[in-house]
Amino acid sequence: MVLISKLCYNIIRLSLIFQLISKPMFSHRALLKQAWQVSWKHKYLWFLGLFASLTAAGGSWEYQLMTQNVNQDLINGSYYRLNGILVVATVVKNFLAGLADLIHYDFWTILNALSLLIATFLLLAVFVWLAIVCQAALVGDVKRIGDSKKKEPLMNLRDSLTAGHKHFWSVLALNIMIRIIVSFVFFLIGLPLLFMVIGDSGTLAAVYTVLFVIFIPVAVSLSLLLKYAIAYRVLENRSFVASLERAGRLFRRHWLVSLEMAVILFIINFLASGAIFIVLALFLLPLLLFGLIFKLVWLVMLVMLLAIAIIIVCGSILTTFQVATWTDLFLRLREKGGLAKLERIFQRQS
Repeated sequence: MVLISKLCYNIIRLSLIFQLISKPMFSHRALLKQAWQVSWKHKYLWFLGLFASLTAAGGSWEYQLMTQNVNQDLINGSYYRLNGILVVATVVKNFLAGLADLIHYDFWTILNALSLLIATFLLLAVFVWLAIVCQAALVGDVKRIGDSKKKEPLMNLRDSLTAGHKHFWSVLALNIMIRIIVSFVFFLIGLPLLFMVIGDSGTLAAVYTVLFVIFIPVAVSLSLLLKYAIAYRVLENRSFVASLERAGRLFRRHWLVSLEMAVILFIINFLASGAIFIVLALFLLPLLLFGLIFKLVWLVMLVMLLAIAIIIVCGSILTTFQVATWTDLFLRLREKGGLAKLERIFQRQS
């Protein structure tokens, strides 16, 4: 009996070791490679990426925060964000005041103004619809492409937009809620700066620094949590509240992996933007200068159109790649989990 029990124990131990060895190790490189292959092979996704970049998640707010803090110092970057919030409030105030002044004009002036207002609102509504639907469709298509590894999935833009439209209101609500919370966080961070304008104080500077250290990671975390919440909504059809709850639990369990991926994608985005700028400067800037010197309007217009087209296409590809990466990361963390690179390094050293 003793020999049998020892034999069973050794068999179980060897099977566990074999499972650990055979289990694929989590790799950022593998996820990035898979996301790039999907983005490059399925070029129709670029159309979805073009409009998805208009949203907070597609546009990757955490990258914007990092870029602003790299390009600007702490105080100027916060002044810039606070000024943006105040400008929006001023625009809304002036708009309402102008709308109230319409009653003092004649009927045709009011009708023309209202027609222009309605047309602008409809155009804005179309862009919002496209942005949200493309965001949801992009997440769903990346999942379907990953599931059909043996044969090429039959998908087109019409089917993708139809599938994305089913989640329009929930995904829109998630984007609006996170944007409001992050804007409120920025406002709280900027409050000491407003008081510092009135009277400079070392205490206010210290309070601002503390708020910045606390709330900027919170804003970045909310941006990452939004990606997981949208994935739960689109891929598992969870309710609005359930998507947020599950996204919060997933982020808490794997917050370090998520932050590592955010930093890696930020570096890729930064380098890609620099490469695009260099290419434009090397090939299109000389043509632009040549056109300006010799007053060739057609050449100047052509160069500007080419530059805009290159920026739009490259931006669409980057957004598609980023959304595909986050979708693949979500699927991996939800199904198998993952160990951050820093955790693996510390485990090897211990």
